[in-house]
Amino acid sequence: MIKKLEEKRCELEELEDTNSTLIIKERQSTGEIQEAFTELIRGLRDLSCEGSLIGVKRMGQVDEKPFMKVCKQKFIDENVEVEYAMLCSKWLNALNDSAWHPFKRVGIGENMKEVVDDEDEKLKSLREEWGEDVKNAVKTALEEMNEFNPSGREQDDQ
Repeated sequence: MIKKLEEKRCELEELEDTNSTLIIKERQSTGEIQEAFTELIRGLRDLSCEGSLIGVKRMGQVDEKPFMKVCKQKFIDENVEVEYAMLCSKWLNALNDSAWHPFKRVGIGENMKEVVDDEDEKLKSLREEWGEDVKNAVKTALEEMNEFNPSGREQDDQ
């Protein structure tokens, strides 16, 4: 019995060593993949200079054009940039606020999915104050973040 116990202890130590080695290799691989990903993004950004047919869009990033358009319509020239910056900042913060969850579940069983709830109070208020285009820009960003960011609405800054 003692001999078997000693054998099992040795096997456990070997398994722990193997596990530690695998964890170290996995971390190295993850680091290498992250470096390659960062380099790929950098290369794509270089390709997407003005006049290029290739562009890079980060999923979950708000299209700011509707914000600028509505600010130009509502404000005098000198206030446009300030109002635009404040409006964008407010909604970028809202998008990154994990406490705000303007989604509802639709479908049945395996077909169940989350979609943006157009009846969400913040979105309704946004549409009433700033228009459908601005609301749709925020809604699109929410949908993309929900679909393409597996870790949720926390965004890394790459």
